[in-house]
Amino acid sequence: MGPATAAAASTAGALFDALGRADVVLLLAAVSLHVCAQVSRGIAWRGVLSASWPGVTRRRAVAWHLCGAGLTGVLSARGGDAVRIALAKRHLRDASWPALAGTLAAEGSFEGAFGLVIALVAVSVGVGTIDAASPALVVAVAAVAVAATAALATRSARVRRFVHEVGRGLAVLRRPRCWLCRVLPWQLLARALRLGALTCFLLAFGLPAAPAVVLAACVAQGSGAMLPLPGAGPAAVAATLLVALPIAAGHPVDPAAVAALAIVQPVALTAVGVTISLGLFGALLGARTPRALVRAARSLRLRPAPAAAQG
Repeated sequence: MGPATAAAASTAGALFDALGRADVVLLLAAVSLHVCAQVSRGIAWRGVLSASWPGVTRRRAVAWHLCGAGLTGVLSARGGDAVRIALAKRHLRDASWPALAGTLAAEGSFEGAFGLVIALVAVSVGVGTIDAASPALVVAVAAVAVAATAALATRSARVRRFVHEVGRGLAVLRRPRCWLCRVLPWQLLARALRLGALTCFLLAFGLPAAPAVVLAACVAQGSGAMLPLPGAGPAAVAATLLVALPIAAGHPVDPAAVAALAIVQPVALTAVGVTISLGLFGALLGARTPRALVRAARSLRLRPAPAAAQG
């Protein structure tokens, strides 16, 4: 056995030992908190939707959100968003794709701001190797995009209709009281639950769970969510965790435990998320067999739901 083979065997053995030492109770707690966070985000999205479509119920909006969120590990975050707005469009008779995309932008405004704050705090406590876009660059790009859209809107009726529909989805931002009462509290709760889930994941593998370490893990998850390719997100998260956690902790950490966390976290969350999504898909689309579920999913964009389903 050569030195390279021996090193690989030793690394694999350390990884299996770290997997075997994982605390199952803490893993279950982490997954449960993550699912609760997704439910809370679904309730927040319902607050966004209800500003434009008052008939949306909390139960249905949460189901749509869970269906999409549960498939992010397979389809990427953007793919999961496409699933949930497709389900919403099926049940909201007068909803357009741009308007529903506007609701995602309204919801994501908080997520983007919170993510930026988390990244800046992480950098301030020493996690300086995590590259993030300059806030000035982000503002500049957004300003250019808005100016270009406004210029096009003055010349094109189609662009004006598009902008009008997106604005319809952003209606909650024009109603600060509605946003403060129906959206923000649930978004804050979702973030707190996600931070709790990350803490449990870290503790389950015997890793430090100081605030700086939890923030570093949160930033690592955000780096994966930015990549719109299936499978690329978990890979980016794993690479970022291996670099960021020792920096955030201020001392070396067990690389085998970090690798085990990078493997188990996305696998566990994806498995649970897909299971929940498939169950909800079956209920929402009236499919009782796998074949019927596939047919219903293929026709999702083509067949509107009955009018009575909106409530």
